[in-house]
Amino acid sequence: PSVPLLLLSSTCGLVLFIMTRLAAAAPAADADAIVTDRIQVVVDRLRDRLGIPESVDVSIQPRVALIVSVEAPVDHDAPFRLAIEDRFLSRLSEEELDAAMAHELGHVWVFTHHPYLQTEKLANQIAMRVVTRDSLVSVYQKLWEHGGTKGDLNTFLGP
Repeated sequence: PSVPLLLLSSTCGLVLFIMTRLAAAAPAADADAIVTDRIQVVVDRLRDRLGIPESVDVSIQPRVALIVSVEAPVDHDAPFRLAIEDRFLSRLSEEELDAAMAHELGHVWVFTHHPYLQTEKLANQIAMRVVTRDSLVSVYQKLWEHGGTKGDLNTFLGP
């Protein structure tokens, strides 16, 4: 019950430390909820910074086809759904989590402004309004390592 209040703190390092301790001491289901709530706060903060009024609900899944993805709502009033694979999530630093979430929110921004222009590069351009290119490079490297693939950073991020 008191965890969401802790999440609103502006001292992220302290919050992450406290949440890590709470998650370690909590039963598995409670720990998952704590981590999901933490990511939801990150998404909501970045959504606000990017000027995205649409709701985005976060879930952590054992398997996500694209490892991290966001889906548009079927119903007009429903939220977008952002899913992240738990094993990939566990590999991300705080900065990389911000970058991964900013990228997915880039897709939401594109979908709500220019739905026919949906590209990875454009989603990353939107993301780079709130995170660094270097943090996105790090996420792509971990993503490709996780999936056993390789891509061209310039194609996804520009020169």
